[in-house]
Order: sequence, then C-alpha cells, then structure tokens
Amino acid sequence: MSDSIAQFVKAFLSLTPSEKKRVLEITKALDVSPGPLNESRIIKSFGLESLGSSTTVNFAPLPGSCPTCGK
Repeated sequence: MSDSIAQFVKAFLSLTPSEKKRVLEITKALDVSPGPLNESRIIKSFGLESLGSSTTVNFAPLPGSCPTCGK
C-alpha cells in the first residue's frame, strides 16, 4: 500500500461516524459520475467551497494602515 493510501485510511478511521458517512456518499457519487473528475467539480458538487478558496484576515485596528507603525 502506498503512503498516500495509508494516510487516507488513517485519516478516514479517525473521522466520526457522520463524517465517514459523508465521505462514503461523496466517494460513491464520484465513482458513478460521468466524465473526468477534477477538483473544482468536486468542490462545486458537494458544497466544499472552503477547500477551494482562502480567506484573508486584516488585523489592523482601522481600515487602511496601522496608526502606530504606518504599515
């Protein structure tokens, strides 16, 4: 067994029963879906938008630059 498969199995076994059920639902749907599978299609089909985009957080005290350091 390859390392990536072993890591996946280990991660799967650490999931809660409801998370395992969701992973199996997604896997079954992907198995029977026609056409090539790509990451954007998976993200859109299963509501996994948090995997497809990152969010930035501005910790500045005010919009714009910091009044103390000017950055």
